[in-house]
Amino acid sequence: MDAVRADGIASEISGAFTGARGFASNLLELFGLEARRAGLMLVLMIACGTIGAVLIIAAWLGLLAALVLWGVSLGITWQAALAVVMFANVVAAGTSFWLCARVSRDIAFPATRRALV
Repeated sequence: MDAVRADGIASEISGAFTGARGFASNLLELFGLEARRAGLMLVLMIACGTIGAVLIIAAWLGLLAALVLWGVSLGITWQAALAVVMFANVVAAGTSFWLCARVSRDIAFPATRRALV
């Protein structure tokens, strides 16, 4: 009777390990499929972001060309119109870089660093 009971317990433990191994295998397969899907979505997001950036740049250049043409139609020389647009671009870029540098100070976790010291 004890031998049958010991075999039953060993069988149950073996079945539990087999079930746990199957569960772990299924879980790892699910993780792999989700990781593959996440990778594909990341590639799609990067592609859409790149296309969007190119389209925004094209629209910006079109707007600048329209401003130059409008200035020329008002009687301004095309050199002066290009210079004004170029100067406005340089000012906008400089302001953007300045703002980026100013905001970058906040990403160093200053309050946390003060709390730890």
